Amino acid sequence: MKQKLLSMLFVLTCLVGYSLAQTRQVGGKVTSASDGTPISGVSVAIVGTSTATQTDENGDYGVSVTNGGTLSFTSIGYAAKRVTIGNESTINVTLQSLETSLDEVLVVAYGTVDKHSHVGSSAQINSKEFENRPLTNVTSALVGSAPGVQGTLSGGAPGSGAGIRVRGFGSINASNDPLYVVDGIPYDAGTANLNPDDIESIAVLKDAATTALYGSRGANGVIMVTTKKGKVNQNNFTVNASAGIIRRGLPEYDRIDAFDYYPLMWESLKNSLLSAGVPDDVARSIASGNTTSYEGNTYSGIYSQLGYNPFNVPNNEIVDERGMMNPNAQLLYGDDLDWAKAIQTGGRQRQAYGISYDGGSDKTTFYANLGYTNDQGYLLKSDLKRIIGRVNVNTQATDWLRGGFNLTANYSDNKFDNADGNTSIINPFYVSRYIGPIYPIHQHDPVTGAYVLDEFGNRQYDFGDNRPFTPGRNTIYENQLDSQNDIRSAFGGRTFLEFQILPQLKATTNIGLDVQDTHERLYDNPIIGDGSPAGRAYHYFYRTTSYTWNQLLEFDQAFGKHRVNVMAGHENYAYKYNYLSGSRSEMIVDGITELPNFASVLGTTSYEHNRTIESFFGRGTYDFDRKYVLNGSLRRDGNSRFHRDFRWATFWSIGGAWNISEEDFINSDKINFLKLRASYGTVGNDAGIGNYPYQALYTLGRNNADKPGLTQRSLPNDSITWETSKNFDIGIDFEVLDRRLRGSVEYFDRKTDGLIFAVPMALIHGGVINVDPYYHTVDQNIGNMYNRGLELTLTADVVRGGDFNYSTTLNLTHQKNKITEMPPGQPLIQNGTKGLSVGHSIYDFHLREFYGVDPDNGDALYRTNQETDNTRIIGNDTLTTVLGEANLRYVDKTAIPDVYGSMRHDLGYKGFSLSLMFTFQLGGHIYDSGYASLMSSGGYGNAKHIDIMDRWQQTGDVTDIPRMDAGATANLNGQSTRFLTSASYLNLNTIVLGYNLPQSVLGAINMKDCYVYLSGENLGLLSARKGMNVVGSFNGTVSNSYNFNSLFTVGTRIKF
Repeated sequence: MKQKLLSMLFVLTCLVGYSLAQTRQVGGKVTSASDGTPISGVSVAIVGTSTATQTDENGDYGVSVTNGGTLSFTSIGYAAKRVTIGNESTINVTLQSLETSLDEVLVVAYGTVDKHSHVGSSAQINSKEFENRPLTNVTSALVGSAPGVQGTLSGGAPGSGAGIRVRGFGSINASNDPLYVVDGIPYDAGTANLNPDDIESIAVLKDAATTALYGSRGANGVIMVTTKKGKVNQNNFTVNASAGIIRRGLPEYDRIDAFDYYPLMWESLKNSLLSAGVPDDVARSIASGNTTSYEGNTYSGIYSQLGYNPFNVPNNEIVDERGMMNPNAQLLYGDDLDWAKAIQTGGRQRQAYGISYDGGSDKTTFYANLGYTNDQGYLLKSDLKRIIGRVNVNTQATDWLRGGFNLTANYSDNKFDNADGNTSIINPFYVSRYIGPIYPIHQHDPVTGAYVLDEFGNRQYDFGDNRPFTPGRNTIYENQLDSQNDIRSAFGGRTFLEFQILPQLKATTNIGLDVQDTHERLYDNPIIGDGSPAGRAYHYFYRTTSYTWNQLLEFDQAFGKHRVNVMAGHENYAYKYNYLSGSRSEMIVDGITELPNFASVLGTTSYEHNRTIESFFGRGTYDFDRKYVLNGSLRRDGNSRFHRDFRWATFWSIGGAWNISEEDFINSDKINFLKLRASYGTVGNDAGIGNYPYQALYTLGRNNADKPGLTQRSLPNDSITWETSKNFDIGIDFEVLDRRLRGSVEYFDRKTDGLIFAVPMALIHGGVINVDPYYHTVDQNIGNMYNRGLELTLTADVVRGGDFNYSTTLNLTHQKNKITEMPPGQPLIQNGTKGLSVGHSIYDFHLREFYGVDPDNGDALYRTNQETDNTRIIGNDTLTTVLGEANLRYVDKTAIPDVYGSMRHDLGYKGFSLSLMFTFQLGGHIYDSGYASLMSSGGYGNAKHIDIMDRWQQTGDVTDIPRMDAGATANLNGQSTRFLTSASYLNLNTIVLGYNLPQSVLGAINMKDCYVYLSGENLGLLSARKGMNVVGSFNGTVSNSYNFNSLFTVGTRIKF
């Protein structure tokens, strides 16, 4: 017995000794990876235990550990790091600043993830890529930023943003815009309210693994914006200043001048007379103004048709009966005919200034910034003045509690032009583009050409009463007298509390609030235009309020080579939109545009819209030895937009990643990182379908005399719900040759089910209620389509190290779109120049096919599938000269490009740096309606493109431009493939040349950093036709809108 007891005591002693031998002290130093300086206040914890400590002021730490455990190092402003404990007694660690570790730490929904554990598809954009660009709207930074991200250039109007599409087009009739999330909270206040200087990074989430946690709002991709924070023990005072010159970025179409215009329109008149049966000699005499009647009919010559004679010769001697311009003709006021130049103001400027202060202690960091922008558009009366402030504070209150708040306020005054209406007669772009080259801006003496002046010596504007194009109007004068401006104020707040319940368990609550007020004021003058003769004023007030509150619980535990991360959360979101407007006419006192100064009430109205979303969600990640990763996410959304029976839906994703470079069989030091990943899941789209699509809506104020009334606007639609996107993604990420070559290749398949279509309904339902005639349809989820594509991003450090560095990045995307199901009974829907049907993309052109020009008479020829008196057979082709007899058909042309992308070049030599970015598109077509209008065979008073000089003029002419004939424009210039043009382009999007002052100079003037630069935006666009805005839309159309600008800027960034 004694021997057994001794033996047991011996064993216990050995076990205790063994245990004591495994619990030992480990210490080391934590330093910054960027400059090697010690980092104090770093939390050092043993994962899965309650043991934790912090580094001292020298970055040193000490902790009792057990072999095989894992040390976790975390600090505000740095990427967290974990180290497996071996036999060493000293473990020194370097932490990467979050500012420089975007390629290591990726921003995802409700948190961050390191690149080894990331199973989804996302693009991370560091502020370094755009901080030296003169951006007013942050969406401009997304153009060309990543594969799968297609962008249109921002309009030239101050503050306007770029259009963004992520991986194609997920909807036909609902919205295709991505969801914007700012500092973890969905953002409804508009990107114009964000100061690009405040932004630390932008993440574009593209697949279901990254977007499913945003449920019913994530189908079109998610743009995650993270604003700047302070850094521990790095107090900085920074001044940013830039000033630049703005000019029109897109030149106007090439158009003929007055000397070519008059003979051309004479020919159009003469040919129309010939088509009406008037003999050739008589038609010529009438066109020249020498004959006014024939066979009892009265005719007008070309001067009477055009209404103006800008030459120094009599009206009937401008063009002779041969159609030749009078050689003695000279312009009386040639300096007053360029409307395109007159609507612009030379030397317009953009100025931007900002001051920021950031830094912090071991416990608390802060960032504060105040920015001012004065952006003057190149168009008359288009300016933006904006002030934005932001304060961001984060603090580690205790070892278990962390919190912070992020507040921003914005005030802007934006003056607008009248360029909203595409064909509005006061749209300065429409008028200046299409007005004939003989019409002056001001009044002139018809004999001498001298300007007509008022009693104060000011030039009098010409109202064009005899002008066939926009008679009685003058867009320049009207835009000077009228006014339209928005006064906008916005407030945004984010606050959070994070509770470290256990080392492996934390709870977080986030609250976000965004409020934007807009006061829009419009004034129409009483002298000319829509406000004549009494004047009128409109006041509109809009308020948007959105509120989000979420609660998150996250568990993170490592078990040797295994690691599990689980997050669960709840979120409620509320949105409210308030609208109030009033308008009055009959101005009492000049110069006062407030409503009481107008005698008559035109109208008043108000309304409020609300919507809410209640959500429950979760995400789980399993990581084995940093080699194999499985991830799943789930979100359950309840959306007030839909009927209670269809209000709730579940969205989910599953994904996996294999870090091949972590495998033992990859023993080459040339492969630094290699990962294969794949994901599949579902996401929803509830945007763009109204706030009450399932309810029967009524329009108030439909009164009958003095009897109040209302009409039904829409029928109840209980079954309407969101469109659902089913996304598959597979990709390879790689870094080789000491990271000199890195990139990714991806394939995506995005299927959208339940596309919303407007289905025609009977006008009378139940024989009782007449539906409003503007609402004869009801929305239903009855269509499907897909987007599939390949993406490539490739970065090469061509030269690295030493005084000279050069890197280049290429982004490429190829995508296909196809409709797979249409509404019953609607196999084909004509949508402008496109046709919607199964087997085609949403942007396939469906047009009449232009065959050419008949050399015998200059008629336009179109393909047809019917035979009438107007058809003719040429070879195997059946053709017609009547547009209405030509059948619409798919013409094997689409607005979707074969490939789009960008190429960026970054060069550095000592303190100098040069960055260039080109964006491009290969393939695809655009219907150039602007060119079509300028190529019309008639249209008295309308400008003409120089290409029209190659028109058919006599029998035997071989050309693709029909004859001039004012009486046959419908058939000669119909909407057809004649005006389809290649949409390929190359644009020099950005160029920045900068210089960093050397440290030897900075030290002498007590500066930390000083960077000066010259930059240019949109400096050169190469496309198939001058004047055609090929970068302005996704759907292959052009408009008479405020096109993009070019901007030259000089700036500096000084840090103290």
